[in-house]
Amino acid sequence: MSKEVIDQNKLIQTRGRARKASRSRDMLTALENRMGNLEEPVGNMKKTLELVEGRTDEFDTIKEQLREFVLDSLGANVEKMNGLVNFTAEKLAEMDDTLEDIVLDMKKEIQKLKGSSQFTKLL
Repeated sequence: MSKEVIDQNKLIQTRGRARKASRSRDMLTALENRMGNLEEPVGNMKKTLELVEGRTDEFDTIKEQLREFVLDSLGANVEKMNGLVNFTAEKLAEMDDTLEDIVLDMKKEIQKLKGSSQFTKLL
């Protein structure tokens, strides 16, 4: 009788282990299915990330080109403005010299008139 109880006890333990193994296999299969379901979206996300990184690289290149263009344009404008300022300064200096000459001529003429009798008649 005791041998039968031991055999039945082993049989029950074996069934319990088989159920646990079966549940573990089921859980493993379910986990593998979930992993399989995630592989495609993760792959798509990687592709999207690569595209976005490529676009940001393109934007960085365009940004650098725009920066260089603006700096070149400003540099060219500065050169033109400096040329215009220098030209204007030269013309003003010429006009100042001419004005000084006119004033000196007028002073000389006034001195001549003071010495002559015509100036006293005008007063």
